[in-house]
Amino acid sequence: MPEERLQPAQLEPICIRTTQVYDWCYLNGTTSVLLPDIVFPADTASVAGIEAAIINVECAEIDRDQDPSGLAAVTIRRLVTFELTFVDAAGNPVPVIVNGVEVTTQTRTRFFDEFIRVCAPEGTTLTCEITDAAARAFMTVINSTPAVQVELFVCQSIQVTADVTVSININDYCVPDACETGPKPFQCPPPTTPPPGCGPNTLGRAQQASNS
Repeated sequence: MPEERLQPAQLEPICIRTTQVYDWCYLNGTTSVLLPDIVFPADTASVAGIEAAIINVECAEIDRDQDPSGLAAVTIRRLVTFELTFVDAAGNPVPVIVNGVEVTTQTRTRFFDEFIRVCAPEGTTLTCEITDAAARAFMTVINSTPAVQVELFVCQSIQVTADVTVSININDYCVPDACETGPKPFQCPPPTTPPPGCGPNTLGRAQQASNS
């Protein structure tokens, strides 16, 4: 059976509800965190390394200063949870002291605010997505006392969007191409397209018929 397609003259403008992107930018942030409350062993050389891992990262808009032009100064807050593990040269855990307690790992959470300027008119929504994150840590010295310094790397994708309903003129409906397959057990019917609209006079005719 031949494929049936509607001709452009038979088609009418249609309304589609979709998401409009008003602005889209990426934000790559590097933040350094100093942890002076971690007490190393007397022999600091026993700590050969500090393994750092990202546990969780979140980001969200917390404030927006709207401009009449549609531009906005937006504050983005990043909340980062990371874990530190102290190891010797062989990779075995080494205890350190935190608040008088001996531990081999430490989980910390820090938040950081960043300020951006984007096109964000009233009624739009800003979405922040974490695309990648990493951490590294090393021992440093502050006032002759060993401390831990952590560097956090966070990549963010920021979009400003709103739901909109738009009218479009279509030349034709989309139909799928045939998939490449093996032997066919039976013949499938060809894909179909939606029927065309009947025009604005159809409703009036239906109302007249119901009143007669």
